[in-house]
Amino acid sequence: MPMPDKTKLWIGLFLCLILIGGCKTVKPYQRIYLNDSEMQIGNTSARNFENYVQSIREGATMPGGAKSSGGCGCN
Repeated sequence: MPMPDKTKLWIGLFLCLILIGGCKTVKPYQRIYLNDSEMQIGNTSARNFENYVQSIREGATMPGGAKSSGGCGCN
């Protein structure tokens, strides 16, 4: 059973209100926190260590670029 057009409109408006509610203006004195390492997107030190361990376990290549053994999981 298809939804009536008014119901679709109300659902769309409700979703837009929820999405717009997440927007906020950052004050100038709060902008210093945007440059913190916790706010950066990308590899963190924990992610780098996880990548290091995974590359050793897979045995494809060592993180330093040297060839490794057959993926037995040993360093």
